[in-house]
Parts: sequence; structure tokens; C-alpha cells
Amino acid sequence: MNHRKYSLLGVGLLIIFLLLWWAGLEDVLEILRTARPDYFALAVLAYIGSLLAWALRWRVLLKSLDIGVGFKTIVGALFAGVFVNNVTPGARGGGEPVRMYYISKRTGEPYGHVFATVMMDRIMDVIPVVFMLLIATVHVYRLGSFTLTLTIFLLDVFFAFVTLATVGILLSERKTKGILYWFYRRFKRLMPGKAIKYEEKFVHAVEVSVPQFQENFKVLMRHKRAFVLSLFWSFVSWTLILLRSYFIFISINSPIKLVDVMVVQMIGIVVGMFAVVPGGAGLIEAINSGVYVLLGINKEIAVTATILERLISYWAPTFIGAGILTHFGIKIEEKRASDNDINEEAQEKG
Repeated sequence: MNHRKYSLLGVGLLIIFLLLWWAGLEDVLEILRTARPDYFALAVLAYIGSLLAWALRWRVLLKSLDIGVGFKTIVGALFAGVFVNNVTPGARGGGEPVRMYYISKRTGEPYGHVFATVMMDRIMDVIPVVFMLLIATVHVYRLGSFTLTLTIFLLDVFFAFVTLATVGILLSERKTKGILYWFYRRFKRLMPGKAIKYEEKFVHAVEVSVPQFQENFKVLMRHKRAFVLSLFWSFVSWTLILLRSYFIFISINSPIKLVDVMVVQMIGIVVGMFAVVPGGAGLIEAINSGVYVLLGINKEIAVTATILERLISYWAPTFIGAGILTHFGIKIEEKRASDNDINEEAQEKG
């Protein structure tokens, strides 16, 4: 599995190299030489801001179910989930059970309670995407691009369908259990050792906690204040995501319309969902660059901006998440060792 994963990642890196060759490496280096570091810093801050808004969105949902957890822990869980998603091909569902596990171990809350907030968080993330897809559809239609218009319209229908289907699945106990076991299988492929250790507990948690999950998910659906606040933070997060790319273009002295950034981001999301390469590495860079070119941007500008944006949004968070997940694993082992020592001491005294 690891051999295949690394091979696919190698393919992604090869695509990036070919992309740089196509754009002209000398031209890209010249653009970088004259780049403005102040706006690049703003792009980095926009990414950090979008992550914090995401954490605030999730905190609203956690607090709605009276799950007490520190903001720092929430951010750590998000980075751990981002790492797993970034190294997982396809729909990148592996990060959700990691987030659930991360928070559950730190709060002592049942998996079902935390999982309800994780899935509601995903729904809150999709709603702005559908909204932005509608805007992107109107924009490319006005530009006269039939191909892009049709593509984005189909994506809009797809995301609306996914949102409704997800809600329908989560309101069904049988289907919810199926989804949980699917997540577990993904987790088992990524971390077989940990998955096997906790398999019995996981199965017990699913069978016991799913009814609780159903109840809590319905509470979140009916919780108007939590819904409005989390949706607000979701739009804030996505606005900052768009500004991230917008600032990158300004940093390389090539201003762009924010709505053009929106079109590219929406297409990139879908590419990432279906890419066989982990995190869509290479593929997303190629597709995003190509769409920018279709929107009238020079290829060397498009490639440079795309690679810089992915450096901030993909490569850096992947390494940070790997560090956090490794640290998290160490803490778990330390806690288990400490618990064993206490039990042994108690037995000796007894």
C-alpha cells in the first residue's frame, strides 16, 4: 500500500516538473525573483485565517452538544485530519475518523457524539461551495465559454445532490453505520496497527453510539443558532480561501478578478475528490493552471501562482499535520503506558 502511495505521489511530482517545463522554468524563476513578499505573507495569513474560521465553525457545533474542548486541540485535530486527507487518494474521507478519534480521546466523549459534529461540519462546508458554483456558472456563461459553463453547472448539480444525499444517509441508522464502517476501513488501510488495536472498541462504539449519533445530529439540524453561526464561519473561511489565491496573484504582479479565482477553486475541489494521486498532487496544479489559461492568463503566470498557492494550502499543512499526528501518537502511547503502570501498582498494593 505504501509503495503504491509513494509511486502515485512520485507521479504527481513528475506532473509538477512537466508543468514547470511547459510554462518555462526560466520565466517562472524570473516571476518569483520580482515577487512581492508582503502580499505572499498576506496569502499565508489568509490561509491561517481560513483555518481558524474552520476551527471556530467546528467549535460552535461541538459546544452545541456540550462537548468541552480547547481551541488549540480543535486546531490540532484539523491539522491531523488535513494530513490524512492530503495523503489519501480519492474522496479523502480518511481525515474525518482521525478528527473524531483525536477529539474523543481528549474529551472522553463517545465517538457518536463527536462524529455528529464532524459530519455536520462537512455539510456546513459544502453549502458555500454550492453557492459559489452558482456564481461561477453565471460568470463563465457571461464570458461565453460553453465548455466551462457546462462543466461548472454539472458540478453544481453534483454538489447539491451530494449535500441532500448526505443528509438523507445521516438520518438513517442503517446507512450511518455503513458510512462509519467505511471510514474505519479507510483508517485501517492508513494505520493498520492502531485500527486493529481498537477494532473491538470501534465496533462496540458504532453499535452503541449510532442511535446517540442520530439523536445528536438531529439536534444540530434543529439548532438554529448553531446552524447560522457555523454557516457564517463557513462563508468566512471560504472567503479567505479565495483571498489567498487573490493575494498570490498580486504578489507576482498579476492582479486577477476574485470571481476567476472562484471558478478555478471550485473545479480544483472536484478534481481533488476524484484524483487517484494522494491529495491530487500534480493533477490539481495542472488542472488549475489550465483553467487559468482558459480564462486568459499567461501560462507562466498561471503555473507560478498555482504552485505557490498549493505550497501554502497543500504542502505546508501536510508536513505540519504529519508532525501533529506523530506527536499525538506518542502522547497516546505515553498515556497507555502510564495507565498500565497505575494498574500494576494497584494490583501490587492489593
